[in-house]
Amino acid sequence: MFVNSDKRRLYWLIIEYLNQHISARTFCDEFYYCYDLAIDYDTLTQQEKDGFSSLSEITGRFSEFENDIRKYPGTYYTEQQLRQKVTETKEALNAKDFLF
Repeated sequence: MFVNSDKRRLYWLIIEYLNQHISARTFCDEFYYCYDLAIDYDTLTQQEKDGFSSLSEITGRFSEFENDIRKYPGTYYTEQQLRQKVTETKEALNAKDFLF
């Protein structure tokens, strides 16, 4: 919908994930491509920088594999933890029904 360098894509990804239109793995991969690789951080507000940076830590260490979670406790995040962080980020950024 939006190019990776457009910050609106980050909001769109959040909404798509929380509405269960994309998987956790797809969300994490797309968030990485957009936020970590393509976004011009100067286009973000300080609140967005803080929220997306914190979310990036979780998306970068998300694992859908239970074995990873058990074998390396404290290293990886579960889907439940990811969903909680995405929800917190959405609320912190007032992205209830982000209008494009």
